[in-house]
Amino acid sequence: MLTDQGIWLSTETPPRREGRPGLFLDRDGVLIREVNYLKSKEDVALEAGAAGIIRWARARDFGVAAITNQSGIARGIVSWADFEAVEAEIARQLAAAGVALDLVVACPFHPDFTPGYGAAEDVWRKPGPRMIEEAALRMDLDLAASWLIGDKASDIEAAKRAGLKGAVTVATGYGAQEREAAMALRDNTFEVIAADRLTDAQAVLNEAF
Repeated sequence: MLTDQGIWLSTETPPRREGRPGLFLDRDGVLIREVNYLKSKEDVALEAGAAGIIRWARARDFGVAAITNQSGIARGIVSWADFEAVEAEIARQLAAAGVALDLVVACPFHPDFTPGYGAAEDVWRKPGPRMIEEAALRMDLDLAASWLIGDKASDIEAAKRAGLKGAVTVATGYGAQEREAAMALRDNTFEVIAADRLTDAQAVLNEAF
């Protein structure tokens, strides 16, 4: 569904987690394999460990949300129908592995392709924090105890700006080339840890929690 702000939500009423931590996952290059401007469900493939990291979070009663920039929509490359077909295929593949996301939040804005793009749109598009904040609000999550897994520095910056405890930067997707910039966001109030894949991220988060 599209909100009044033009943001897409997989559901208006995700499960409430009553102050539990959340695990936020970037979609392309983290949850699924990177395909530039993915528009065909036939090209959807889960990254290794995707189902496992969701299962890990579920076992701890964490909320799990995917947070994704989708500028292909603003560019006119991907239609909302294409996007929703891809989302349905991701959900189908996760369900086949016995897991599900609580919520997906997608931002279609891009500063060069969204008419009238300004502060109201910029806060939603990563590295803006608003998608994470919206998911936390709808699911009643404790942001200060939550973590994000991303492949881009903009993912990690969004997590930092949203007040998360930390983030894991993986080497899949654009992660290898973005790692230096992602790690530079670490400070004494925000932890950033490097991992090669989601399976490694799960081990890292086991220690963090």
